[in-house]
Amino acid sequence: MNIGITGGTGFIGHAVSRAATQRGDSVVLFSRRGGEGRRAFSHTQPLEVSGCEGLVHLAGESILGLWTREKRRRILESRVEGTRRLVEGIAAAAVKPRVLVSASAIGFYGDTGDQIVDETSPAGTGFLAEVAQAWEAEAVKAEEFGVRVVRLRIGFVLGRDGGAMRLIKPVFRLGLGGRLGSGRQWMSCIEIADLAAMVMTCLHDESFSGPVNAVMPEPVTNAEFTRAVARSVHRPALFPVPAFALRLALGDLSHLLLDSMRVVPNDLQEKGFPYRYPALGTAMDEVFKQTD
Repeated sequence: MNIGITGGTGFIGHAVSRAATQRGDSVVLFSRRGGEGRRAFSHTQPLEVSGCEGLVHLAGESILGLWTREKRRRILESRVEGTRRLVEGIAAAAVKPRVLVSASAIGFYGDTGDQIVDETSPAGTGFLAEVAQAWEAEAVKAEEFGVRVVRLRIGFVLGRDGGAMRLIKPVFRLGLGGRLGSGRQWMSCIEIADLAAMVMTCLHDESFSGPVNAVMPEPVTNAEFTRAVARSVHRPALFPVPAFALRLALGDLSHLLLDSMRVVPNDLQEKGFPYRYPALGTAMDEVFKQTD
């Protein structure tokens, strides 16, 4: 399959591109920075998707950083406008792609508390939920052109080379890690190699459409997450961060760390997806594996 990937130069995009190449697929990268062999990605012009049998849409402003009014605007608009331009490109293509795997996030469900949610659960409330809903609403429009659309609701991504773990790893290696807030909030994680494999499965397996939760089978509490990181780096985790301190320091970004997201991947499990890292412990060992 000839696959076009937006956001292909980012943390997740690199892993997806590598997985596609290893599978024998051809890859076309879309980038705002341009470059040899890349197609233009724009928030103002329809994308040129001709020749792409499948599309993977990952582009969007990072949610890391202080959520100022301007930052929130960029987070929302980058996803809505970028997806809109992609669908306009699909509409203009003489031959349409067969499938679009469009990134979304488990933030779609909002703060779930102790409640377990799956793909059939309703949308939640809050900024992240509103962003995910608007993002998905644009992607679904591609179905009007006969495209199978998968909305991949991605959890907390674990990987050695990027994402939030890039910030967490040095703190724990110095022995300065600890639970966040009460530690009772739930986290739904996914290892980067499994996430890339999920994208490949959704591209090639026509039984997948609609929302798909890209998470491990078992959510964990933040306290369990903290202990797993500490075990992997062989350091204590003795420095809990109170919730009030996170709210004071990070403002609304603290929701990303303190909200509870107890999300399960029913669709992937029912169809027998072969996880390489189904449990947090083995995933953390991979994340902290010494390669140098």
